[in-house]
Amino acid sequence: MKFSKLSIVAVMVAGVAGYGSTAFADAAAGKKTFDDVCAECHEAADFEGESAKDVAASIDEIVAGKKKHKEKLTLTAQQAADVAAYVTGGK
Repeated sequence: MKFSKLSIVAVMVAGVAGYGSTAFADAAAGKKTFDDVCAECHEAADFEGESAKDVAASIDEIVAGKKKHKEKLTLTAQQAADVAAYVTGGK
C-alpha cells in the first residue's frame, strides 16, 4: 500500500513541476518588466494570438542566445513567464 501512495505523490509532483512557470505567472509584474525592457521596440499587441507558453519559450531562447534579438536580454525564466502572461492576456 505504501508503494501506491508514494507513486501517486510522485505523479502529482511531476505533474505540477511539468505544468511550467507560465501557470504561476504574474501579469502585473510582467507589465512592469515589459514597460521597462521591451516597450521601446515592442507593443503588447505584437504578440496577439500567441500562447503565453510560446512567448515565454521564445524569450527564454533569446536570453540563452539561441534566438537573434536586437539587444541582449537578461530576464529570469519567471520574468519571461510574467511578460508572456501580460502580452497574451494570460492565454
